[in-house]
Amino acid sequence: MQQTSTRISPAIFKRTALTLIAAAVLSACGGGGGDPGSVPAASGNPGAGTGAGTTPTTPTTPVATETRVSLAMVDGSGNPVTSLSGGQTATLKATVLTPAGKPAVGAIVQFAAGTDGLVVFTPDTGSSLTDANGVAVVTVKPASFTTAGAVAVNATAVVEGKTGSSGVNISIGAAPLTVGTLSFSAAPAGRLPAFSTLALNIPVTSAGQPATASTGLTLNSLCVGDGTATLVPGAISNGVQAATYTNNGCLRGRDTITAAIGNSSQTIGIDVSAANIGAIQFSGTSQSGTSIVLKGSGGQGRSESAQLTYRVVDQQGNGLAGVDVDFSATTYTGGLAVSPTRATTDASGNVSTMVSSGTIPTPVRVLATASRNGSTMTGLSDALTISTGLPIQRSMSLSAEHHNIEGGNTDGIKVGITVRLADQYGNPVSNGTAVNLVTEGGAIGTAAQGGCVTTDGGCSVELVSQNYRPVDGRVTVLAFVQGVENFTDTNGDGQYSCMGFTGAPGTYRPLVDACPSGGEPFEDMPDPFLDTNRNGAYESGDRDLPFPFNSTSYKASGNGAWGLNYLRDSTEIVFSGSFGKLSQVCVGSTCDGSIYSNGATIPVPFPAATACSASRSLSVRLADSNNNPLPFDTQLAVLSANMVTVTTPSPAKIPSTGATGGTFHLMTVTPDAACVRGDFTLQATTPQGKITEFKFTVN
Repeated sequence: MQQTSTRISPAIFKRTALTLIAAAVLSACGGGGGDPGSVPAASGNPGAGTGAGTTPTTPTTPVATETRVSLAMVDGSGNPVTSLSGGQTATLKATVLTPAGKPAVGAIVQFAAGTDGLVVFTPDTGSSLTDANGVAVVTVKPASFTTAGAVAVNATAVVEGKTGSSGVNISIGAAPLTVGTLSFSAAPAGRLPAFSTLALNIPVTSAGQPATASTGLTLNSLCVGDGTATLVPGAISNGVQAATYTNNGCLRGRDTITAAIGNSSQTIGIDVSAANIGAIQFSGTSQSGTSIVLKGSGGQGRSESAQLTYRVVDQQGNGLAGVDVDFSATTYTGGLAVSPTRATTDASGNVSTMVSSGTIPTPVRVLATASRNGSTMTGLSDALTISTGLPIQRSMSLSAEHHNIEGGNTDGIKVGITVRLADQYGNPVSNGTAVNLVTEGGAIGTAAQGGCVTTDGGCSVELVSQNYRPVDGRVTVLAFVQGVENFTDTNGDGQYSCMGFTGAPGTYRPLVDACPSGGEPFEDMPDPFLDTNRNGAYESGDRDLPFPFNSTSYKASGNGAWGLNYLRDSTEIVFSGSFGKLSQVCVGSTCDGSIYSNGATIPVPFPAATACSASRSLSVRLADSNNNPLPFDTQLAVLSANMVTVTTPSPAKIPSTGATGGTFHLMTVTPDAACVRGDFTLQATTPQGKITEFKFTVN
């Protein structure tokens, strides 16, 4: 048989070699999808891999590439749990395997929460080492008893440079705290005295276990609500919250204390004593001063009553509320009254009563008395004066700083006018009593008011010289004020009494009720008027100015009844001229009736029988052109005495006077001993510097 040989082309060989190489590579990598120990048959040879000539391969184990961590949360019995609440704790167990799948020993495992503030770890670092079994543990619990929500917890470990981690989701619930039976430490045998303290124990549990905190605990009591006790929490230990109760003088007699957390609450009672009264302090009066006016004299800023305020305090100086206080006066003269006679202190310990004046002046104090726990205390007000009734006519006066001012020829010369008022007892009237003043010449008062208001019973204005100037230089000033007419208090009750009053006895009200008859004696006054001609009678055709009281027309006679009217007083001010004249020049008892003007020469004759050296008196009368005094404070002096000796004029200064005819001045003249004729000059200088001179010759 003839043998044939087969020749393989280079291309086919090349493809076959590449196929074998690829198969070997796949076999080494465990891939290829077939038996890793078999070799695939050559292409085109269906029996390849099943016959002789094949070479078996050794199986290979897969190689791990990372650290594996598994995490579980278990309770104290080792049972898996997924939620925590209140004070519950659980254990986080992380099992760590090396990349080779073996337990990792001594590896650090870090536990962490995905959300802050929901859980805390023990240890608080959240880290732990694995044991011989590759297990690391930490404990976990809610951050507080009220914490609620969900949180992811992870455990992470690094072994042989490979990192592995695992996590669990935990539900966090707020577990309710429960308050147990309350108790006192060393409870008092009787009532708890005021300002004493007591320890209160408050058991608090969570899920039946002693709580480590009492979050949300509220403490209150009836007396705390009144402000007469305090409850101050202390520390919690072994599930018992401590608190301190202080009785600050509770008035209830028994207090109920309540401790609550959420829907859990407990109460306990305690008998308490009210605080003893330490003092009753007088606080003050509603009046700016220390006096009120007489009954029936109120109005126009005057008060007939005053509110007195006291404060009742305990031994610690704290105000005592709810204390009944009795009031009484040291005197009830003139019908003085105190009302109410009993009142109760407010929350601050304050209590008040009113004092109403009577009709007779008197000092008075008001006593405040209160009792508590069998002890009585009394407080005394400052002295209060009942005085100062309405102005009465007989106690009104009007005065001038001086009565002759240099206003006859000069504008703007001022003089003070003062009004003084008192009541029927001579006490100055209340401050603020309004007085009107009017004048027939010049101007009086200010642009704000033509009158004045009293202080300590008096007030002043200024009269200023200007036109109008009366022809005679005399200016009348009238002051008038509302007050009561003069009366005689025959029965001494301090007020005008009407025995003929037809109403109920003791109900007559002076100035309010009419008195038809039987009243006490009084002076019935007509209306006031500005008496410009000073004749004492109102004359409608003259310049007299009427001031009707409570009427539209002037009444020349009274109304026949005692009561209110315009009290009045007047004075006269001279607008003096600046230059003078002499009259009534007298040497001894011999007088010259001539009138001498400024600059005149006046002889001073001596009787022939008189020795030249004998002294003689010389008197002169000095007045202005209206025969009124020269201005107040005009200075007189003797000048240029020649061959004669003259004493200083007496008075040497014009006094305050309104006398008609002027003022008299006296000098002593002594001639020369040799009987030589002499002379001298009498000079008058006004406050405005105006000079009047008279020359006297002596023979």
